[in-house]
Amino acid sequence: MRNLILLFTLFYGQLLYSQSCFNITATDIFENPTVTLSCGAGSCIELTTKIPQTFLTDAYNVNSQTYAPVVPFNQGTPLNASTDDTFSNVIPLPFNFCFYGGTYSNIVISTNGFITFDTKQAGLVSNPNILSDNPSDLLPQNSIFGVMQDLNFSGTSDAEIYYTVVGTAPCRKFIVSFYKGRITGCTDTSTSQIVLSEFSNEIDIIVENKPLPCTTAKFKESLIGTMNAAGTDGLSPPNRNRGIWQSGNESWKYTPAGAAVVPKITWTNAANQIVGNTATINACPTQTDKYKVTLDFMICGKSFLLSDDIDITYSQTGSNVPVINSPVSYTTTLCDNYADNTETFDFATQITPLLTSDSTLMVRYYNTLAAAESGGPGITNIKGGKYKLYARVTNGTGCYVIGTVNMDIIFFDKVEAKDLKKLYCFDGKQDFAVDLNTLYPEMLITPKSKITKVSFYTTIEDATIPNETAAVPANQMLTQDGNFVQYVFFVRFENADGCFNIKKLTIELRNPFTDPNQNICDFRNDGIEEVTLASLSGAVIGSQPVTASYFPDAASANSNTGAITTFQLDAASSPELIYVRLDMVADNGNCYRVYPVTLTLISSPVLTKELVTKDLGQICDNNNDGAEAINLTQFQKEIYNGTQPLTYSYYLNYNPATGVFSNRIASPTAFLLSSNTDVYVRASRGACFAAAQIKLIFSFLPTVVVKSGIIAQCDKGYDYGESYNLNDAKESMFPAAQNSDPLTDITVTYYTSREDANRGTSAVSNIQTTFYNTATFWARFQSKNSSCYSVAPIVLKTYFPPKAIPSSISVCDNNLDGNPEVNLTLPEYTRNMVSETDPENNFSYYLTMADVAANRPIQNPENFSPRPFPSTIYVLVENIAGCFTLPAAINFTTGNTLPVKKDNFVLEDCDSANDGIQTLNLSQFQNEIYNSTASYSYYPTLNDLNNNTNIIASPAAYSYDSKVHPPVVFVKVADAGYCPALVKINISFKKSPVFELEPYYFCPGVGITIQPDLEYLDPEEFTWRNPAGEIISKDQFITDIKTQGTYSLTIRSGNKCTHTENFEVIAYEVPVITQLVGLTATSYQVIATGSRKIVYSIDGITWQDSNIFENIVPGPVTFYVRFEDSKCLGDTRDGLSVKVGNVITPNEDGYNDTWTFRNLSVFKDVPSNLKIYDRNGIMVYEQSSTDQFVWDGKFNGRSLPTASYWYIIVLPDKTVNGWILLKNRN
Repeated sequence: MRNLILLFTLFYGQLLYSQSCFNITATDIFENPTVTLSCGAGSCIELTTKIPQTFLTDAYNVNSQTYAPVVPFNQGTPLNASTDDTFSNVIPLPFNFCFYGGTYSNIVISTNGFITFDTKQAGLVSNPNILSDNPSDLLPQNSIFGVMQDLNFSGTSDAEIYYTVVGTAPCRKFIVSFYKGRITGCTDTSTSQIVLSEFSNEIDIIVENKPLPCTTAKFKESLIGTMNAAGTDGLSPPNRNRGIWQSGNESWKYTPAGAAVVPKITWTNAANQIVGNTATINACPTQTDKYKVTLDFMICGKSFLLSDDIDITYSQTGSNVPVINSPVSYTTTLCDNYADNTETFDFATQITPLLTSDSTLMVRYYNTLAAAESGGPGITNIKGGKYKLYARVTNGTGCYVIGTVNMDIIFFDKVEAKDLKKLYCFDGKQDFAVDLNTLYPEMLITPKSKITKVSFYTTIEDATIPNETAAVPANQMLTQDGNFVQYVFFVRFENADGCFNIKKLTIELRNPFTDPNQNICDFRNDGIEEVTLASLSGAVIGSQPVTASYFPDAASANSNTGAITTFQLDAASSPELIYVRLDMVADNGNCYRVYPVTLTLISSPVLTKELVTKDLGQICDNNNDGAEAINLTQFQKEIYNGTQPLTYSYYLNYNPATGVFSNRIASPTAFLLSSNTDVYVRASRGACFAAAQIKLIFSFLPTVVVKSGIIAQCDKGYDYGESYNLNDAKESMFPAAQNSDPLTDITVTYYTSREDANRGTSAVSNIQTTFYNTATFWARFQSKNSSCYSVAPIVLKTYFPPKAIPSSISVCDNNLDGNPEVNLTLPEYTRNMVSETDPENNFSYYLTMADVAANRPIQNPENFSPRPFPSTIYVLVENIAGCFTLPAAINFTTGNTLPVKKDNFVLEDCDSANDGIQTLNLSQFQNEIYNSTASYSYYPTLNDLNNNTNIIASPAAYSYDSKVHPPVVFVKVADAGYCPALVKINISFKKSPVFELEPYYFCPGVGITIQPDLEYLDPEEFTWRNPAGEIISKDQFITDIKTQGTYSLTIRSGNKCTHTENFEVIAYEVPVITQLVGLTATSYQVIATGSRKIVYSIDGITWQDSNIFENIVPGPVTFYVRFEDSKCLGDTRDGLSVKVGNVITPNEDGYNDTWTFRNLSVFKDVPSNLKIYDRNGIMVYEQSSTDQFVWDGKFNGRSLPTASYWYIIVLPDKTVNGWILLKNRN
């Protein structure tokens, strides 16, 4: 039966552990691993995959789990672990494993119950002693301890270490089993297992049995845990850190606790074209195809790929698309419960039947067409209003169609309400009746008339269902006694449509109460105390929602008259009564309570001494820390020697005016005294207290000054058990110059702890033997003269000789001077020169073995570059003087030079100013040299490159001067894994077509042609630009230029160099007519401004100095101005010389039937005005016009009599008036 149980346990273990791995599958949304798409041309299908989770390993969590070995402990490849305390050879892992952020493909197994990823330990000694708690750099680093202890696998028939792999990628597990390892010095054995899981990077440590070590075990400690490569981060389960413990049938899982690793998702088709990058995609093949999903997890800086594919059989002529009804309309009226404009909706039963009756179809609903096309989870809620939803209807073959649903959702009237709290005054014992029906109307926002049902519940769950059997009646008798009682009800409101809302109704019953006894301290102990009654309110009221007022008698309190704010209490009449009135505003009417309060005058403690002065004289400053502990409580008997029990507290500050103490001393029995100090004591009895002061006066005796000591020894036998004489450290720990006593007047004793050393108890011998590489003892140096002492640690350090191991260094000629150089002291090299890295390792380098023997080390290992450069040198590693093993060789290999595409370039550039000075882009050749991952350093000379001086800081904008700089630039090109390469850039200049242009002038409004003679520049192309930067010509000239501004001309010459010259085009100044003044009907004065003499004209031909023109021929006239010394004309202005006809005969004979005044259009859009009056001053006609005036001799359509009429014509530049003779036969 036992065998059957074991078999089941092992099978269960394999099943359990396999569940932690999750491979991926590519399926359609119905989880079909292959699909046939027969939806017709242009159709698509949803493909999906589930994303497994894994996490970065920069941190871990550890948890206990069910005990279940993955494989039997004696299954796998035997290690043949016959040698004690050793590391195995390198064992390759079947998969990369990530551990504390690093990725590893090999391990080394220790016969002492752990594995390490530090493969340099292969074949070396494995220390059986656990030197520190986890974490610590004294533990083996980059390791998994499971279980680390001093084990021996030799000498017994079946003890062995096995390793094996189970499972298939990506769910494999690598298992190391420590089977029946004998605890060294004992007969008991221990069996355990370490399991590494692929992809998840989880670690399992499974312990079948780990007994307590016997008394004869040399090293008794054990450890389960992990440790990173730096020795700074480790994790052990509870009670499984370094210690003496036993265990059996237990298992621990280490789970990475870093950030979740989000994979890069890539879907590709058979042609390896990317078709999607999300977990679910729409695949739209045009032929039978195979789609592959790949998840790329970047774990510990390396890619971990998971992939699967799915075959899609495509039929272009098929028509397997679901047939649905679309569009469909859905109208419903329903409740908006809770008045939040959203309701959970059953699409499957309400809308899907409108689209299809096929129950095999999958229907999901979306707010937008784009969301429906993309697929994925649909919506489950609806909102109110008219809007469209989109249904994605998919059949079992993945074909889908999008249907439109026109939603018309009408919400019934909402039930809107709010929470309510009611406060009632009661006597604390009465049964209090409350009718909830009278309260809930205050909760309603919706009119009460629209509420058809109100029910009450004591839980929100019952109110939501609703569980009507749990409903409570509206009439409640609240029977709970107490000064504060609270009831909570949940009110469910429903309307005629069955819509509801639920709100909370809280009822508080309060009976204001108080503490009737108040002790008043007599702080001066003079029998009188003036009490500010408001200071009692905190104790009288507490947290009650009341206000307190005080009265001399009950009648005044009840009538609320004669309140008092202070009360004088004296010892002769104490205790005395006053009355407190507590008023509360309540929903059942304001109420109050009146209580008598007894004020009792309590005397403050009367101290024996209020000032205690203690001259401590000279005291020791033990441990030379500037402070000495003193027990302040020793002075209590001097402060008070009476019989009353007092409570003492100690402070550094006290204000006697306010009675406030501050800066309380937390540990008065060990108060650190560093200078003369005043301490204040609060001696209390209840709330009353008295204050005392302790004055401490002292000075320090000469101190004993000591420092830490170290005794180091080399354990060349690697067996520990070294003996030390602690007296060897005395002189180095005692700086004689800093002490007043000589060492001969000092008693030195030794202890195993600081506490014992300070107490001077349990001293130990000065001869000590330790089996640890680090042990600490404490030395107590005590003056024979003053008895003062100081203690300091003595660290005993046992060093194993570090083992130098052969290594190789790939060297480069980094400064390209023809000889390699290397910094031998770099950690990347030194960690490969020794079997175990240690910050205390010291490295010495030698050219030959003869130099080793003669102790002639290399003097400049930081810059090792001898000529000729050797192929081999030697390294000696020691941690303390003389603690080393044999030297080891360092072999040098020449690294591969970076394979540049080309190492010589010509940078030919145009000399923009033909002065030999140009800003050059030296970096333009980088892609032609190598690639963007390389680093490029530029130097003006090869000597600068060799010495790393004068580096060109901005190679993309190098200020080059041919008069100063050589015509070649040297480039150092470097990239990881290669030695740098040398590249030259030769610089050559071409002459640019440089020219200058003077400004060009033009008369305003008159275009000019600009055509400079630049043939001497061998121009190949002209480009003219206007002031806006627009190209206006590609010819040798530009014409009709009449806009001033800054123009540019760019010329490209035959050598492809260009030059751009900016030049100004400037308009000549011309006079400006600012005003025309009509002097008379036929004369004008021209008002113009300008910087020089102006001449005037009305025909542009004949010019005059005068600006007045008279007797101008009637009709439109144009006025011209220019400067006397210029031909450029200013802007013209138009005027009107006026001659008015003065006869009108409106007899319809075709002659003079109307009076007309023309040419008003010369004033553009400015209107002119005409008014005509009869001889009595009555206006008979008015017209405003920008064209002409026309009068037919009538007034309001009625003919006027023959007579003279007067006109006034107001023009924009003058006013003209006169008379008109109207002849009318009437």
